[in-house]
Amino acid sequence: MYPGVAAFGSLAAALRAEVGGRLGVAVVRSSDSAPLPHATVASVLPYREPLRISAWHYEQRWSISGTESSVGATLIEGTTDDLAEVAKAAWAWHDGEPLRGIRQTAPFVHLTGRFEVPDHDPARLAESEWQCMRQEAAELEVDWQEAYQALIEAAYAEPSLRALFPFQEPLGTALLDYHPPDRDHRRTMPDRER
Repeated sequence: MYPGVAAFGSLAAALRAEVGGRLGVAVVRSSDSAPLPHATVASVLPYREPLRISAWHYEQRWSISGTESSVGATLIEGTTDDLAEVAKAAWAWHDGEPLRGIRQTAPFVHLTGRFEVPDHDPARLAESEWQCMRQEAAELEVDWQEAYQALIEAAYAEPSLRALFPFQEPLGTALLDYHPPDRDHRRTMPDRER
């Protein structure tokens, strides 16, 4: 389904070709087991995880996801059928372009509402997560969107709740009175909450 990528032997090589080799070999990697549909692009910023790029299976489209390193929260995401646009987003991510700058470089990129917190300050991480939840609630396209947005806004308006770290579970939203859940143990609760 991706003959252009197959001609290069890997998605990483195809991405490098799209931006004239400006993404180095060490920066862009493809999986050894699946070099055509997946690649990652490292960033010069230590608080960004490598940008993940994946090919769709049933139609020619690409998805990207860029996360921060402390709790693995998604900062940017997007889907496009244009590999050149993916390469532009990857290059901007790698070079440490601000999130809004990545969106300007590659308009298919969706900003989740979170902002980067280089020092992993728990209060700023909570603020970033609230910003994401508020944006997400405003963008929902479901029958109950208004009620959900009102709930999120009411919680955010209350300073004692706004100071807590919000995160979503399959059965709802939780607020934590301690540091954000680490990315590998999101369901781990302190002994007092078990």
